[in-house]
Amino acid sequence: MSVTSTTTPASQPLDRRRTLLWIVAAAVLVALGAWIGSMYGGMIDLRVYRLGGDALLHGPALYDAKLPGVGLPFTYPPFAAIAMVPLALAPWGVALVLWTTASVLCITALWRTSLTKTFWSFVTQRKRTAVLILLTILSLALEPVWETISFGQINLLLTAMILVDLVRPNDARLRGFWLGVAIGVKLTPLPFLALLLVTKQWKALRNAVFGLLATIAIGFAFAPRQSWRYWTEVVFDANRVGGIAFTGNQSINGFLHRLGNTASWVQPTWFVASVIVGLAVLWLARKYWLADERVTAIAVMALAVLYASPISWSHHWVWVIPLGISVIRGVNRVWGLNPAVVAGVLWYGLFVLRSIWWVPYRDDRELAWTFWQSIPGNSHLILGLIAFIVLAITSRGLTRASD
Repeated sequence: MSVTSTTTPASQPLDRRRTLLWIVAAAVLVALGAWIGSMYGGMIDLRVYRLGGDALLHGPALYDAKLPGVGLPFTYPPFAAIAMVPLALAPWGVALVLWTTASVLCITALWRTSLTKTFWSFVTQRKRTAVLILLTILSLALEPVWETISFGQINLLLTAMILVDLVRPNDARLRGFWLGVAIGVKLTPLPFLALLLVTKQWKALRNAVFGLLATIAIGFAFAPRQSWRYWTEVVFDANRVGGIAFTGNQSINGFLHRLGNTASWVQPTWFVASVIVGLAVLWLARKYWLADERVTAIAVMALAVLYASPISWSHHWVWVIPLGISVIRGVNRVWGLNPAVVAGVLWYGLFVLRSIWWVPYRDDRELAWTFWQSIPGNSHLILGLIAFIVLAITSRGLTRASD
């Protein structure tokens, strides 16, 4: 049996009210658990986000502010700090529960958007809610997802925003705008504009650029000095966000720094490798997009973001959810259902194993890894490469969708 349906189940007659009720309840429980964890030093990124909002309200200067005790700075564009003002004004417990609940709901949105209509046709109406809840809860075991939840990171919100926005029909109102807003919050999704360009999605590209420019304009309107400083100084400082060689940085840049640290060949090699990877990914993403495999095209494009960014912390890899579905569907289309099931178990199971943390890390211990230690230490990168190869092989049977 082969899965050929290409679009999201957005039109499926889910019992939305009941589904939303149960998922919100599950999300709140996870949020309460995260609140308990925060008492022991967790949710550090959420604390930094609140720091940014508070700095705009009360000072010091946004990019001089440091989180007490750990010294972490705010690294995002000024618009992101403006968006965090409500979190800064809310009591810590309220902000934490709302933020975590929203993140967990985004996990559900990723599954619901990634799974095809063919999949949902095999699930009875009453079981669809249970399936979504189960997938959402099981996803918490995935290393990138749990890291995002435990740190209070923004990755799940941005990933869901981008995926849900771009899979919409071409004539959907303001399609692409939310991608632009996501870029304005955190610059890493910028390569998605290239996908819109090479697939000639001019309206979505226009909306995305408009969304990005709107965030920049809002930043200059409410924080002109900090905006000028960010776009002329802070944006170019990769070291501001942490040690590049740290095992948590699962990008080409992180991999090369673990090999050569500050050697002169690292930066030019990273640039050349990023260009090659970016072009290869763009080619494959375009091929899937033209075949109307939108989720796969977007998930493949995410690999360019993850590989080419100077810093791709392991929690940035929450794209493993739609990417895994894409791998399963590709294997199913070419080799059948049983190999697809095996591929899915291996894909998600290996991310559950958290192998990047099996080896010595911190304090530059990554620089002394043996060859065998570097395999689990770079496992996200290795799995991403395997996914690209599998999707490239299974793309050979795709046919271009009619316009």
